[in-house]
Amino acid sequence: MHQAGFLLNIGIALLAALAGGLIARWVKLPVLIGYLVAGVVVGPHTPGILASPDTIHTVANLGVVLLMFTVGIHFSLDELNAVRRTALVGGGVILLGMVLLGLLIGAVFHWGVYGGLFLGCALFLSSTAVMMRIMDERGELGTSHGAIMLGILVVQDLSLVLMAALLPALAGVAAHGAAALIPLVWALLKAALFMGVAIVLAIKGVPALMGRVSRMGSQELFLLTGVGICLVTAVTAELAGLGLALGAFIAGIVVSETDYAHELFAQIRPLRDVFAAVFFVSVGMLLDPVFLREHWPAVLCVVLAIVIGKALLSALAVYATGHHGRTAIMAGLGLAQIGEFSFVLANIGSERKLINPEITGVILSAALITLLLTPFVYGAAGPLYVRLNRNPRMSRWLNRHAESEAVDTDACSLARVLVLGYGRVGRYVSDALRANEIPHIVVDYDGTAIAQLKQSGVIAIYGDASSETVLKQTQPHCLALAIVALPEAATTEMAIHTLKHLAPKLPVVARVHRGIDIPRMREAGADDVIHAEFEAGTEMIRQSLSRLELSDSTVQEYIDGVRQHRYRREAEPAA
Repeated sequence: MHQAGFLLNIGIALLAALAGGLIARWVKLPVLIGYLVAGVVVGPHTPGILASPDTIHTVANLGVVLLMFTVGIHFSLDELNAVRRTALVGGGVILLGMVLLGLLIGAVFHWGVYGGLFLGCALFLSSTAVMMRIMDERGELGTSHGAIMLGILVVQDLSLVLMAALLPALAGVAAHGAAALIPLVWALLKAALFMGVAIVLAIKGVPALMGRVSRMGSQELFLLTGVGICLVTAVTAELAGLGLALGAFIAGIVVSETDYAHELFAQIRPLRDVFAAVFFVSVGMLLDPVFLREHWPAVLCVVLAIVIGKALLSALAVYATGHHGRTAIMAGLGLAQIGEFSFVLANIGSERKLINPEITGVILSAALITLLLTPFVYGAAGPLYVRLNRNPRMSRWLNRHAESEAVDTDACSLARVLVLGYGRVGRYVSDALRANEIPHIVVDYDGTAIAQLKQSGVIAIYGDASSETVLKQTQPHCLALAIVALPEAATTEMAIHTLKHLAPKLPVVARVHRGIDIPRMREAGADDVIHAEFEAGTEMIRQSLSRLELSDSTVQEYIDGVRQHRYRREAEPAA
């Protein structure tokens, strides 16, 4: 009977997630919103169908673990190392600012200095799971602002270890003296030991283990090995006080250093999506409408502090470390929420009676509201940048290095092609042009990449590829072709609009991450649109059919038909 109840609760959560996701997709909202709202509907604080919070939470932990594991696979130690300064400095500035905001709010609502300090620490912890899921859906995990946000999120997650040990210790200093600080020292030692072991495994143990299993030729054993590494590392991190989510993320980073990362990600992704949906439903179940109605002034104040104060503070912190204005705005609005680790901290304060129940309820309510707002707040970053960039004074501030990076010579005589974006796709295009001795201009706001391009003799401009001020410097009316290789659909669309405004006859080729963005780019003026995942699929078809000894003409004819049907279908307006 107990087993039937367990399965019934999981079934309710999955069906609620399915219904919420379908409705969200129908009204053209992110499915994440549907999952969260579905959790509110089946939660214990609303009438109707009820799922057991304890049961759902247990399974939801697996969703968090798999989600953070796949996020870690996407990144490498080198990528995190590249943003370490921004992550540490920016994270420190944000922490200080949010603690001050917490103390101010605590004073307003008479929660005391300690209550305000506790609140400020909770406000610092953004939701890694939610932001990584949103950026994954938008194809922005490999972007500059994506890497910066991940770095700051990792710093925030690691800081939970200190907070979980330091906040109770501070509360006990008055009663027990300096002896209350011993748990903090012990927590730091365990964290350092865990990180040291993880680095050793990344270099020696995991690559050898996965190589041995892969040579056995069994997909089942390969998948079980990957999931086993994930779970063992996550549980070990939990025992060390680092938390399941951070442990799973570190396991993903370890696996990303092997040759088997992409295959493991492909196999584990469907499993991740199912359990991650349960996690988001479990988050929605925490919202208590009655508490929200009774304490709405405090909840509203905290939500505004997060959405406005934390966003502004985060953007300024990223900008102050030398990044482009657009990157700062994207990162600032992306960090404007609190999430799963804030729940953990709030539970610690509640269980140990460090804070009053009102503060705990406010933290949970504000977290749920900001998570619901996150897709909309983050989605507004691009339009906000465009609006600010129209103001000449703000444009100079946002594109502070653009004037010094201007092309000193005549682009009409030195370049034939314009490449916007020097990420993974843009780099391939630039390398091909260089190999064939075709002069071109590259626009990007990655200062390191721009410096490397200039050293190799390529004309490079630092700046936002969608900015009219920056694009004018490339003299697009003189060029033969423009390649828009930007990762975000909104920025790509703006860049195409601007190029066509400056040079209506310039042929523009753009790449998109999602098929649904093809019509948008064509309406913006793109002459050709390349859907990256679809093109990878056609190459898989080509290789497969060729190895099955079909003639080249037959294979090409089939691919041409599929490609024509695909792009024609995506271009047609919805009925």
